[in-house]
Amino acid sequence: MNESPAATAQGGAVVADQPPAKAIDRTTRGSLWAIAAALAFSSSTVVGKHLLDAYGVASLLWWRFSLATVALWVLLAIRRRRGGPNPLDAPVTRLLGLGVAFAAVVSSGFIALERLDASVYIVIVYVYPVLVVIGSAFLGVRPAKGTWMAFVLVMVGIVLTVPELFSGTGTVSVVGVLLALLQAVLFAGYLIANGKVLARIDGLTNAAWTMLGAAVTMLPFALADGLTPPSTTRIALETLMFALVPTVLATLVMFQAMRDVSAAVVSMIMPLEVVLAMVWSVIFLGDHIRLVQWLGAAVVITAVLLAQWLNARSIATAATPSADMPPEAPPPA
Repeated sequence: MNESPAATAQGGAVVADQPPAKAIDRTTRGSLWAIAAALAFSSSTVVGKHLLDAYGVASLLWWRFSLATVALWVLLAIRRRRGGPNPLDAPVTRLLGLGVAFAAVVSSGFIALERLDASVYIVIVYVYPVLVVIGSAFLGVRPAKGTWMAFVLVMVGIVLTVPELFSGTGTVSVVGVLLALLQAVLFAGYLIANGKVLARIDGLTNAAWTMLGAAVTMLPFALADGLTPPSTTRIALETLMFALVPTVLATLVMFQAMRDVSAAVVSMIMPLEVVLAMVWSVIFLGDHIRLVQWLGAAVVITAVLLAQWLNARSIATAATPSADMPPEAPPPA
């Protein structure tokens, strides 16, 4: 992440000797991957909230990470048989360490979710984009001009989407709020750390080792809490879906997105998860959403599109070498 933003976006996304058209194409592709990740992640809060009653935090997350690990390593084995890279060539210790961090990120969130309404929880967690931008800026990856304005719009949209958090009505768990804020901090650091690794490691290998580290991390907590098996076929199927869609699929496409665009850009697109979660709550839970909340959803989408356009234009401009300066060298492979 020490590269100049003119040379590359975080994760080795765009090098300086690419023409502007290719820079725009790669930025668009990365943005679409990030939107797909938001779509997959959006099922996590609704399904996870339901499954918490059946398992508890430790057992639920162990099942989630373990089933996801099996799926990812099956995919790795198939790819390896077809001539793909050897996953043992990856920096295993660092990736397992990221798995420990990932387990901490998700655990803090689900402990918070036990104490908060899902709508309150998801709003608090979404302070993490500004933490990614600040952290990336300290490490030399400056966001495009106007990105802060887009971020403010994202925050305004989220406030409108869940106005109860700021209206003073109802009761909110202070412990739950603090845990959700902790998850936001941990998730920002996790995204930035992954951006440093992704320039050299493919997303599938990264996800497989990370998920294995998370499963191993959660095992002693699950055993200490009394490992709970699925009680019905329906719960088992929901658990499998929970492991595959917002875990395996979402993680793979998010890692793929971060190979094409910076963590700051990904973090600006991921608030779409809030809007999508609203849609799922209407379809599957029968929730009633007021007009002001749909207005908030529209503001979030507008801000996301603005952030995408600003950063795409910035990368395309930076990718054009000046007449009196040779192109910068690409980042290490």
